[in-house]
Amino acid sequence: MGGCAVPARNIVPTGGDRVVVVVSGTANEPRAAVTDAVLAVLRDAANSGNVSQQGSGKSSVVLVSAADGGDRRSVVLTPRRADGSLEHGLSRPSLIDRNVASAADAIGATTAHKSGLDLLAGIADAVRGVPAGTLVVDSSGLSTGGAFDLRQVGWAADPAAVAGQLAAARQLPRLDGWHVVFAGLGSVAGPQPPLPSPARERLAAYWQAICRAAGAAACDVDQSRVPAEPSRATAATPVVPVPGVTSVTGPRGEVTTTVSDAALGFAGNSAVLSESARDLLRSLAGSITAGRSNAPVTVRGFAADPPGSTDAGRRELAEQRARAVAGALTGAGVTQRVDATGTGTEPGVTAMTGGRFDEAAAARMRRVEITYQGPGPST
Repeated sequence: MGGCAVPARNIVPTGGDRVVVVVSGTANEPRAAVTDAVLAVLRDAANSGNVSQQGSGKSSVVLVSAADGGDRRSVVLTPRRADGSLEHGLSRPSLIDRNVASAADAIGATTAHKSGLDLLAGIADAVRGVPAGTLVVDSSGLSTGGAFDLRQVGWAADPAAVAGQLAAARQLPRLDGWHVVFAGLGSVAGPQPPLPSPARERLAAYWQAICRAAGAAACDVDQSRVPAEPSRATAATPVVPVPGVTSVTGPRGEVTTTVSDAALGFAGNSAVLSESARDLLRSLAGSITAGRSNAPVTVRGFAADPPGSTDAGRRELAEQRARAVAGALTGAGVTQRVDATGTGTEPGVTAMTGGRFDEAAAARMRRVEITYQGPGPST
């Protein structure tokens, strides 16, 4: 059963278990959701014995903050009767369910109102003045502002070195004693390209290194997939480039995501997807289903023209690979019709330069393009 979250006026928990949830909620992420791991955190706090019998004393409270400094809400988790006394009777489970549902509602309703995401600053603001407890960072982690801008850092930096540089520049939040849980890392929507497994792993390594350097007592990553609900945000957010994957949104909201052969993991003359490619396509399937459109999805395969290849052979291989991608999308939950075609070598494009085969040019030619209808504004 849902509840209502009351806007806070810098409310600080006075006892019980302290839980802070910072939500980025940008237009490039699914709507903020509560995973099983986060639900467990909220329920543990609601069941905490570190409270007072009377309502005027200590209670466990969750503070929900938008990372861009906008919305901030508080929800009391401790189950209490109408007179404020602690509930130990038969109504206790239902009161806990109600309070946890109210917290989940507050998390789901939190959305960004500014362009860009400075997640370091959002974390620092959320915990400022709050005694250490559990911090949930509900975010894709794709920070595009402040001292940690992934567009500048890229995907090849050493996580420990990045954290050390931020510490030296005094740009880290103060997380001494906090138990931190990252939820939703790498979960994307809208124009943000999905992350291949290596990029997801590096993203998690960045945030864990930052978390440890900030003095946290524990830094955990919840690997649960976030439900593919459309974002509620309307403010445009910069896209973080992803190796081997690009997404472009057309004038009518159609999204074309291009995935390179390297990201799909096809071996030479093979149409067998790698497991990391299937993981990427599962993420893309979430973005497709979030659009809630019945429009068909198109998958087009392209191939290079190495010496000895034929037009027919290139078209056949490109179609086999397009069908493999289409099958993976359908298997990952895409219910729209998925049309797969093999273009082969794009007309007028060749990897032969001066009579020699250019592997770099060939790598750009080997790709699959996936076009689908993106989500409209959410209400």
